[in-house]
Amino acid sequence: MPLQAGLFPADADDEFLLKHVNAVALMPTTGGRRISALGRKIFNVLLYRSQEEGEREEYEARLHEILDAAAYDSNDTAPIRKILRELMTTTVEWQSPSNGEIETWDACNLLSGAGTTKDKRTKAVTVRWRFDSKVRAQLLSPDRYARLSLEAITQLSTHSAMALYEICARYVDNPGHKTARQHWRWWRPVLTGFAGDDSKAEYRFFKRDVLHKAVAEINACTNIEVRGPIEYKEQDNRTIAEIQFEVYLKDGAPTGQQRPKPLVHVVVDDLPIIGRAINAGVRQFEAEELIRKYGPEFFAASVGELEKRLRMPSDKVGIVLKPGGWLRAYMTKAAKEVTDQAPATRPEVTEDALKKHRAAWTDEWLRRRKDRLRAGFQELSETDQLGFLESFRSELKSSAQTQLLKRFDTSGWQHRLVLGAFTKFYATRAIGEDWDKPTSDDILAIAAELAINKS
Repeated sequence: MPLQAGLFPADADDEFLLKHVNAVALMPTTGGRRISALGRKIFNVLLYRSQEEGEREEYEARLHEILDAAAYDSNDTAPIRKILRELMTTTVEWQSPSNGEIETWDACNLLSGAGTTKDKRTKAVTVRWRFDSKVRAQLLSPDRYARLSLEAITQLSTHSAMALYEICARYVDNPGHKTARQHWRWWRPVLTGFAGDDSKAEYRFFKRDVLHKAVAEINACTNIEVRGPIEYKEQDNRTIAEIQFEVYLKDGAPTGQQRPKPLVHVVVDDLPIIGRAINAGVRQFEAEELIRKYGPEFFAASVGELEKRLRMPSDKVGIVLKPGGWLRAYMTKAAKEVTDQAPATRPEVTEDALKKHRAAWTDEWLRRRKDRLRAGFQELSETDQLGFLESFRSELKSSAQTQLLKRFDTSGWQHRLVLGAFTKFYATRAIGEDWDKPTSDDILAIAAELAINKS
């Protein structure tokens, strides 16, 4: 019975790529291009982004997002076009690493098409890509898949380590903890990414230069432990024929790059909308990341769209497998549409008109922030509320604001004459002195939301 997945514990801070078993062991064709380490890494990131958005003819994402996800830390982006050409001209055979699992055989390029678009005004680069129609369904909605840690993949630096990791990862929960047995000449092109003439190749050099190094890198950088190769000899009991590997999940495995700690740069008035997002299936770190990137107003509106989408009948519109990915894709697309429309409308907006618009957006942002602060205060425990109210009273008394203090004592903090002063007091202590100063991203998020609602 084929495994449904290599089931790692569901680490809330990790992201997983569901890769069809036929796409795990990429078999390069004889005479074809070599699959590079960066090319395989970029392909996995593009596939992950595509799975988040669902089946489409073409996909797109900002170049910096792809490079960040691939842990590409160089400022030189020139090789990326070379990688895209590599993926479009690399022909592979799609097959399973286990005997007896191949239902169909296909050979095609890793990408059927790709391109980039550069905005001359903002310098932002957008990458576009397409998959061959023959394998697109297998890639985006796999029925039998390996569950691969995207973070683990990005920690690996060689193609052989990435390829062996992908194959081994799906056998973590196999009762025997062993991969399928294949002839070592089968493993060689799969791990090296190149199908050259191996008639003169020797197993001992393949073992020394490829297998041992790949196993060592996987064991040092990922959350699985690979043992082997386990060798099986020919009938002459001298020549190595087939090999396989043992694989186990590490206890207390290193997580690699650390994600932001919970609630870093997230203020108290953002908590209710983060709670809504978590209830909708978005992981906490994803919600915090999107709030930091797009601002709370745009995030709140987008969570509302996600909630609407989840209420739709799944038999008609499909199931949202990754709510966090759906939300990220929706916000990225919506923000891009606003940015793309800006050059066309900009010449018609005078400087005075732009100042008026910015002032209006700032007022709207401040109004919403105050509303969220007040709602956040009311969600505090009674003890915490009393602590803030007593501190506020002491401040009024020390500053000789007798009229305001009298109104506060008789009517409470929600009285219209007291509300503004208390909101400022609470915001300063909960957020800081700059609580009423929006960033450029905050203003852009308000403008984007208003533009989307108007359209």
